[in-house]
Amino acid sequence: MTEPARITLYWSAIWRAAVTTITFAVPLSLAQTLLIDRGEIEKSDPINYLLYLAIMFCGALGGFAAAKLAPKSMLENGAAAGALAAILIQLAGAIRRTFAGESISNPLGWILLAFLMATFAMFGAMVHRATSPKEETPS
Repeated sequence: MTEPARITLYWSAIWRAAVTTITFAVPLSLAQTLLIDRGEIEKSDPINYLLYLAIMFCGALGGFAAAKLAPKSMLENGAAAGALAAILIQLAGAIRRTFAGESISNPLGWILLAFLMATFAMFGAMVHRATSPKEETPS
């Protein structure tokens, strides 16, 4: 009986990939919020859904980066980077809302968003794994 493969999380890869995700996702989400607040788009407009998809694509970009930086356990590191980015973005928003005197969104939503971002990040890691050259193992 063979032992299962060990999962190795590379925290330096995870936080760097999370910063990559945040760098691209935050401006998109701020633009989305600004457009909705100004009344230029509605929450049900197709452009709003396109912006959501673009934000999730940023999660895939972070997963790709984590897989590139982590030689083993690419999917796990990608998922961790996406989830970390989502939680950090929500935490920053909660701090801003607290100082502005606004209500904070439901923490259950934070968890669901972290799962969604982790899923897209795993997709990005899968793309990296599929496009990277295979390592040859010695016989």
